[in-house]
Amino acid sequence: MDDRHRIAWVDMARGLCMTAILLFHSEKYYVGEEIIPYALYVDNAIILFFFVSGYLFQNPQKAISVPHKLRSVLRTMIIPYFVFTLILALPKALAHDDTSIAEVLTRILTGHASWFIAALIVCQLLFLAVLRIGRGRIRVMFIASALPYLLIALLYGLMPSDTWRDLNLWCWQNACLLLFFLFGGFLYRRMEHRLAWMQRPGVIMLMSVVLIILKYAIWRENWMLTLQPVNVTSFTLLLIDGSLGIIVFIGIIRHLPSIRLVSFTGRHSLYYYFICGGVPFTVSKAMETVGFSYQGIYPQVMVVFVMVYLISTIVVGIINRISSYSFFFLKRK
Repeated sequence: MDDRHRIAWVDMARGLCMTAILLFHSEKYYVGEEIIPYALYVDNAIILFFFVSGYLFQNPQKAISVPHKLRSVLRTMIIPYFVFTLILALPKALAHDDTSIAEVLTRILTGHASWFIAALIVCQLLFLAVLRIGRGRIRVMFIASALPYLLIALLYGLMPSDTWRDLNLWCWQNACLLLFFLFGGFLYRRMEHRLAWMQRPGVIMLMSVVLIILKYAIWRENWMLTLQPVNVTSFTLLLIDGSLGIIVFIGIIRHLPSIRLVSFTGRHSLYYYFICGGVPFTVSKAMETVGFSYQGIYPQVMVVFVMVYLISTIVVGIINRISSYSFFFLKRK
């Protein structure tokens, strides 16, 4: 997407999603475990990102070109996936003594070197199929998008999750779970004027209260809503939680002013994701080296998180400058 035609709230939404993911990885690498439970915000950030991707999938004023979309997916996601994961293969193998180059390469080829990007690629390809099947018929598209979600819920309900995790080539299971939310973003754009009521302060406040109550129940009962590896206590709960999160956060974000740093993060969100493991890992190791190990004081995590965010932004700026000389890969979308 050209800068002249960017949608401010979309960049903000993507930027906040990536910021949440950076916070999660900062906790994991610095502390050794998550402190704020995953189900309280990480699943919402991932779902919201896919929702926004659906919002941008097709301009309602233009007919979609399948060959053009396939080239776009190849140029903006598939090629960058292999470029970044191959570049990071050796550092990952060196950083983890129990991981060989062969294992890292196997993860790259099977789509597990960056599950989020792999799931996004598969999800976009699946949604192209949904569009072809639906041919503009919303009910048909609704069913075609919902069936993969129901399939995963059924499979994980019938047999232990470990059985299916080994068969999750290119994270197709994660893509099936997230496809329905991507369709939701697509539908929201088509019906945006009818759904303007969602941005009313009263609606946002009411939905926020409901979401807070739900999150409290999730925390109290220790319900799992982990999207990778799939570990979900209730797929119905995941659907409700994800939908409520979309309504609340889209409503709030559309009332926020554009914040330059967050918008930059949103514009280059995929770059941030590719380094969202490496930078927190490196910063955490550096903090341990200088004697700033975690002592049970959460503000320490925030110090590390700020460093991770700033260093990530510098790295992304450099990558963006380098990629601007390449005509084929990761153009702004």
